[in-house]
Amino acid sequence: MVKRIREYIKSLTGANKARTGNVTFNIIMSFLLRAISIVVSFLVISFSLKLLDTSKYGIWLAISSTVGWVSILDIGLANGLRNKVAEYLAIKDNGQAKIAVSSTYAILFIIMIPIMLFTCFGLKFINWNSVFNTRLNEQELLYTLMTVFIGLSLQFILKPISSILQGDQKIYKSNQIQLVCNFVPLIPIIFFSQYLKGSMVAMAFAQTILPVFVLLVYTVILFRSRYRDIQPSIKHINLKKSKSLFGLSFAFFIVQIAGVFLYSTTELIITREFGGSDVTLYNLLFKYFSTAGLVFNIILATYWSAFTNAFALRDFTWIKTSISKLLKISCLLLLVIIVQLVLVKPVFNIWVGKRVQVPLMLSLTMCVYFGANLFTSMYTIVLNGTGKVKMQSIVSIITAALHIPVVLFFIRYLHLGLNSLVYASILWTVIQVIVWKNEIRSVLKLEHKRGEPSVVYNEQIAIINS
Repeated sequence: MVKRIREYIKSLTGANKARTGNVTFNIIMSFLLRAISIVVSFLVISFSLKLLDTSKYGIWLAISSTVGWVSILDIGLANGLRNKVAEYLAIKDNGQAKIAVSSTYAILFIIMIPIMLFTCFGLKFINWNSVFNTRLNEQELLYTLMTVFIGLSLQFILKPISSILQGDQKIYKSNQIQLVCNFVPLIPIIFFSQYLKGSMVAMAFAQTILPVFVLLVYTVILFRSRYRDIQPSIKHINLKKSKSLFGLSFAFFIVQIAGVFLYSTTELIITREFGGSDVTLYNLLFKYFSTAGLVFNIILATYWSAFTNAFALRDFTWIKTSISKLLKISCLLLLVIIVQLVLVKPVFNIWVGKRVQVPLMLSLTMCVYFGANLFTSMYTIVLNGTGKVKMQSIVSIITAALHIPVVLFFIRYLHLGLNSLVYASILWTVIQVIVWKNEIRSVLKLEHKRGEPSVVYNEQIAIINS
């Protein structure tokens, strides 16, 4: 099926438009794989609620999101490796690509193994029932945390294969890996829901350990076949030649820290202030309304590099035209989110039954947040493409620092309840839309005054693009 889709797209675009055909193929396959992945995710949630009750499932979400901070420890290496692999493969410099890949795996191994061992040893000295405001069996809670942390750490070490695929413009294969990682836990969760009901350790094993084996299998197969020439080796580890991997995406790293902080603290705040059941409600509504954003992100992912290319070549007309197109797409997806708001109750009755009652006000605020977030995401991609992310990193750090105090003020002094977290998120999103839009306007005006790029630079861009 994949081969036939590729051949059909090539027949439409023609041999002289291979890059356009490749982008179109990646978009179509990514949409297909993401659609299946969303269905699988909803099924996993449905059976997870059968394995754990609503309160325990909320605690599980709080645990997994709290440990999710491990994702920031790559210090921007994922984006750095993706860019370097794309550059070296384009100019057919497999030697440098091999050094970059080998050094990345080495750095991740050096970072994660000591942290994993130290953290697993230190977990037993913390009263986790107090942290999560629960009364669960202490041993079960400890084993769950250990399993989650070990699983996420090992996934972290193995995930560069996805960056390599993205750098090689095989984004659909990266999405394929993610789909399999989502699907593999479904079968054991269905089994556990029948025979190990209430076991959080079983849930942790299915959700975090099994995807490790998926990543390992894909890594071995791809390095023995397509990427044999750049497979990592000890003798090609060269940290001096790989310094650019550390500094390439430092501003993105700051933004990443802020994003993970906001996401990972949400469930913890809800657990401590309201209880585990409200974590489940909030998380389910968040997943429901985020589907339009997921669709938009697939489209935006193809524009990142296109904006970079157009900005380098001073093609400001194309940039402005593309922004206009993306604004129209944002408005269409905003209508989709409004339809989701209208259908929220019947959809939830089919999805999770009567176990979760959906408040109208919380649904409405979620709708507003995700509607505004469409425009933030669009302007973010434009800024990322231009490489002008200094202001983005500054605003992200400020909003992350203010998030918890503002949310607690809304909860404890204004008594806005669970909606407090969404109100704060809406505030940050509106600020970002305003700042990002002004920053883009300023960058385009400034760069337009600088004139055309040099001939040499144009030739370098042409080599990389070819």
